[in-house]
Amino acid sequence: MPRTSVTLTESVLNQADSKAKEKGITRSDFIAAAVESSINGSDADLNQLESELNQLRTKQNQIESELNQAKLELMQSQRRISKLENQIAEKDKIIESKGRELNQLESTLNQRDSDLNQAHIELAKMESAMKAKDSEVSFLRGHVAQLSQNISQISEKIPQLPPGQEEAHKKHWYQFWK
Repeated sequence: MPRTSVTLTESVLNQADSKAKEKGITRSDFIAAAVESSINGSDADLNQLESELNQLRTKQNQIESELNQAKLELMQSQRRISKLENQIAEKDKIIESKGRELNQLESTLNQRDSDLNQAHIELAKMESAMKAKDSEVSFLRGHVAQLSQNISQISEKIPQLPPGQEEAHKKHWYQFWK
């Protein structure tokens, strides 16, 4: 095996000695193994780094895909939220108009209730007036009956008068007494 001489700084040589002691090998074996590892390991490290890079690119593509999917879902959710907000605004307008209608109906109902109470008061007044008029009519009927009786008593006392000329002329004198 050929020999090679290498110039190292004292600190690197001390580190090489300590590593060789840890592994239980000589300084020369440690340096030879480090050179071999560096030569063979470069290709292996390069392949490993390329593999890791491909894995990282795959992860990056997957994360970007998930990010795009999340953005799409976010936009769809925002659209749904916007639609729901519009529907809520429409429903609020409907509720507000229904509230106004309800207030108008309550006002109309209160007015009708007031009119009904006024009508009841008027009805009570009219019933009272009707009772007064009924009693007045009863009184007048009694008075008319009494007057009729008085007239018939007076007419019995007064002899029958002959018919007037006009009356006699309209009816023939013989039909008048019938």
